[in-house]
Formats: sequence, structure tokens, C-alpha cells
Amino acid sequence: MRKRLTRRLLPAAALVALMGLADALWIEPRLLLFRDVVRIGLAAPRLRIAHLSDLHIRGDMPLLHRLLDEVAAARPDLIVISGDLIHDVPDPEGARNAAAVAAFVSALRRIAPVYAVQGHSEHQGELVDRLDRAGLQWLSNEGRRIGPDGSILLLGLNTQVGDDWLGWAWKPPFEPLKIKGTRLYGARRGQPYRNFFSHFDPSSAGLADAGGPLSWSGYEVTCDAWIDNEDAGVGLTVHSRYVLGDDRLIQFHRDGSRWDQTGAFSLVAGGSGFDGPHDRMSSGVRPQPGRWYRLKVCTEVLPDRLRVLAKAWPVDGPEPLAWQAHGENHSPRRPLAGTVGLWASGGGTVVYRNLKVVSNDGRLLLNEPLVLPPGAEKPAGFRVGARGTRLAMALARSPRVPPGTPVVVLSHVPDVAREAAWRGIDAVIAGHTHGGQVRIPFVGPLTTRSALGAYYDRGRFDFPAPNARGLTTLYVNSGVGMSVLPVRFWCPPRWAVLEVGD
Repeated sequence: MRKRLTRRLLPAAALVALMGLADALWIEPRLLLFRDVVRIGLAAPRLRIAHLSDLHIRGDMPLLHRLLDEVAAARPDLIVISGDLIHDVPDPEGARNAAAVAAFVSALRRIAPVYAVQGHSEHQGELVDRLDRAGLQWLSNEGRRIGPDGSILLLGLNTQVGDDWLGWAWKPPFEPLKIKGTRLYGARRGQPYRNFFSHFDPSSAGLADAGGPLSWSGYEVTCDAWIDNEDAGVGLTVHSRYVLGDDRLIQFHRDGSRWDQTGAFSLVAGGSGFDGPHDRMSSGVRPQPGRWYRLKVCTEVLPDRLRVLAKAWPVDGPEPLAWQAHGENHSPRRPLAGTVGLWASGGGTVVYRNLKVVSNDGRLLLNEPLVLPPGAEKPAGFRVGARGTRLAMALARSPRVPPGTPVVVLSHVPDVAREAAWRGIDAVIAGHTHGGQVRIPFVGPLTTRSALGAYYDRGRFDFPAPNARGLTTLYVNSGVGMSVLPVRFWCPPRWAVLEVGD
């Protein structure tokens, strides 16, 4: 009897499993598309916003054409995208994906103005520039007035810069490290790849102050660097205002990630890309563990471009006569001024010494040996990370608005909701969770990768807040694309129409 029952149940179980696989691999990711309609009552004229998130575009996806048609039919006043537009992979597939994203943004721009924030996928300056040229307006920890007569303040938070209050954050790795008895400044890493910066930023004038070293424009930097293994990321940052929440900067670095094709010191642009052939960006010098290397970077600000020259060589050898790496940036987004910084990424240890900055007219701007006396955790005037949380920086870098103006936050991750509620922000629009992407019926998502927890997986939530409404509304969009695995189960693609205002 038991054997007969088993023989009958096995085909049924196999059929259910097959149907589940068909749903996860084909039906939900490729055929289904749902729309949420969310009403957020604010003391402002009505504004109809199309909200897209986590598109993870992989070439010319047929579902995107349907999404464009639906967005156009909704006749929005504004389109906002909360990050992760692209499926992030190195070239040559990455170039195909970038072209598809640019074409999609251009089509959206013909429907309505498009604002977006950078998620985890938009870390390459060339992509950011390309989408800017396609008509997308990036917000990097800053605000814009939107709606009739600028009646709403929209704050955009950039995932590439800064952290959220009570959100997930890696412990900064910069610390004093002893090399052959000398206490030097560096970083010890044992975590996955992530950018960490320590900038020269002695200012205490406020979150938005761009004076002092942040106004340096056109200079030469030299610094010695040492790594203990080939996986350690090492390099210099110039023309950087990262501490203000702006990710536009220039780096001369190397790392062991899959985006570093050579392992050599190369010029890399964040937030705005270099023009011209990329084979000119590499120095050809691949650092060997346990050996000191000298890095030299020279920037020149011209009326129509930013020119950057760089070279690297072993400290115990002669300096090369010619510059090894050359880059130019003609973009309107090019970083014309900013301070210098040290960078760490990947596993392993990196140590720096003898940092020197000289302006192009010969003035000594900084002479820092990076040797730390007992008790000092970092050199004087250096800052690890940004000056404040993403939301704090965005508020400081926004236009002045009359008291009582409704404020809406556009963020990739929803973790900012706690700080937004504490500050009395009216609404937060976010994505990142994918709604779990794979959900177990009657259980919920397997993971949302959010500090808020699995309960805040998708949809609308309200937090108590000290504002006129008495609450902060959080809307989490479960998105259209897929991350890690190309599957969606019990969680079909979604986009949203937000009815904001009276």
C-alpha cells in the first residue's frame, strides 16, 4: 500500500517541482509585470511619479519594452529610479549592458524628466557619464525642488558614498600598522571587496563646506605604498569631494577584483568617466608584495577638460622619465577640484608613507610622512569616510525651502527610513530588496539584505515621525530585474505609480 502511494506521489511531486522551475526561470522573470499604485498625502499640489527600481538590465530585455509602454500610458509628471539599473559585469558583456541601459533611459526621458540615484551597480564613472548624456539626472547625496513651483524637495542618496544611521556599515579598516618597527598609516582587510577612503579633510566648518583642501585644483601628488599580498587594493585618490557625499573623483590604483583586468596601477574615474582609449589608463606596473612603490599623479585643469597623468615605480629603482598612464575628461561632470586621499579594498594589508602635494604653481600644499606617534590612530587632518550620513549630507547640500515644505527621499536601500523618521522626513522611496526575489509561500522572503529586516520586504510602511502628518511613509519597490541568480519565485517584477500630494 505504501509503495503504491509513493509511486503515485512521486510523479505529482516531480510535476510540482517542474512547474515551480518553469515559474521561477521563465514565467515570472520574463512574462509577468505588475504595477503598484501608492497614495502619499503631502501638503503640496498633486504629483504623479513613476518609480522604477533594480532593473539589472542585461542587454535588450523584452520585458523592458512592455515596461516602457506601461510607464508612458501612466502619463507621469516625473520618473524616479532607485538604483541598480544595470547587470554589473566586466566588458565585453558590460559594454552591451551599458548600451541597453542608455537606450532605455533615453526612451524614458521622452516620457518625462528622469531622476536617479546610484545603487551598488553604478560604480563605473563611464556608465554614470553615459546615462547623464542620455538625459538622466543623477542625485548624489543632494536635493532638488520638484513639482509645481518646486513645492516638494527631493533628496537623492548615493549608495557609493557614505552610510545610513543604524544601517549596515563595514568597519573602516584604516589604522596604525607597524612595518619594520615604524608605526605607519594603512589598512588591514579581511572582508570582500569594498571601497574605503581616508581623505585629508581638516575642515570643521560644516557638512557642505567645500573650502580648504576641497578647493585644491591642479596639483601633483607623490606617495609610497606597500602591500602584503596580491589581493590587496592600493592607490591614491585626487580631486575628491567624497567627504561631502560626492563620488566624482580620480584614482590611481590597483586591486584584485574582476573589474581590474591587469592588476597594474591604472587611472580610474568615479562618478564621471575618462574619454579616449582605455589602454592608455594603465601604467603597466603590477606591484609585488613586500616591496615599496612610489606613486605620482599630476592633474591639470584646462578650460575644456581635466587632464591626469600618472606613473608608478619601485622606490629602490629610478623614476621613469615618461608618464605611464594618461587620461582626459571632457564631461560637464568632471571633478575640477578636490582633496587627496588613500584607498583600500580587497583582502590583505596596505601601508602608506611620505604623502606630498604640490600645486602646479609650485606651492607646497601638504607634506605628511604618515608616521604615527604613540596613541595617534590617524594623521592629523585625515578623515575616514564621509562627514555625515547620506541623509545629513543631502539635507546640507540642498536648496533652501520654506518651512513646512514636504521632503521625499529617493534611496537605493530602505535602511535610511529610521533616520528619516527621526528627522521628520515625509516619505522614503527605495528598492534593493527585490521583495526577496525568491519567496516561500506563507513564509516570506529568504533574504532582503536590509538592516530593517525581512518584515520590510516590499510595499508601504509607516513610521511615527515629528512632522505635520505624524508619520514617515516608506515604500519599498520589489523591482524588475534579478541579482545573483536569474530567478524570481512568488515575487514577480513590479513598478509603481506614486500619487504624491493633496
